[in-house]
Amino acid sequence: MRAFVLLALTACSPILMSESPAPPGRSARLDAVDGFWSIKSYRLELSQGVAIAVSCYRSGPCEKLAATSDNPAVAEVKPASLGVLVPNGSMLAGNRATTAAFVIVGKQPGQTRVHVRSKDGGRELAVTIVPPPAR
Repeated sequence: MRAFVLLALTACSPILMSESPAPPGRSARLDAVDGFWSIKSYRLELSQGVAIAVSCYRSGPCEKLAATSDNPAVAEVKPASLGVLVPNGSMLAGNRATTAAFVIVGKQPGQTRVHVRSKDGGRELAVTIVPPPAR
């Protein structure tokens, strides 16, 4: 029983969600990779020159959110404020907080990893930047 409770607690990492669409003819796709009990990690395919806003939730906006790229020359990460208020997980109906988010910018074709950390846990994104379509 104790092992099940520990496993259940480790499965409660934050959820990442795409908050911006790709421009026409370009890619900005965030996919969850399923593990045995829950989401294991995320994959992101992004076109060079495109940015995607990603929000972080766990019973409300993630607290103390930080995201870093292993290779900023391929995918640069910037903190973001989306200006959207969402329920913060409190039982009070009117209690709302600003969305916790970051932006990933596709700088050049290649692959890297983005590490997301917060008070609520962490996540990892396998990022692939694809070249823009030929004209």
